[in-house]
Amino acid sequence: MPELRGLQATPEIKDEWKRAYKIYLEAPGDLYDKKKDRTVRIDHVAHQLRLTRKQAKRRIRNFEAWQRNIKRGLVEP
Repeated sequence: MPELRGLQATPEIKDEWKRAYKIYLEAPGDLYDKKKDRTVRIDHVAHQLRLTRKQAKRRIRNFEAWQRNIKRGLVEP
């Protein structure tokens, strides 16, 4: 339910999403391949936070959905 992303999450979970996304933005990626760029960045987040790739990917996806929902006015920051 992406429309509820951020509504049900606790502040601790949101902080974890923020931390993962910050690492994602700072991670080196692939300049020439968009799909590989995202994959490499998610792998970097997983390595830094000692998570599985699936967990890191979920945190990034949740953060992005939460930000979209804030922009749409569905949830509050």
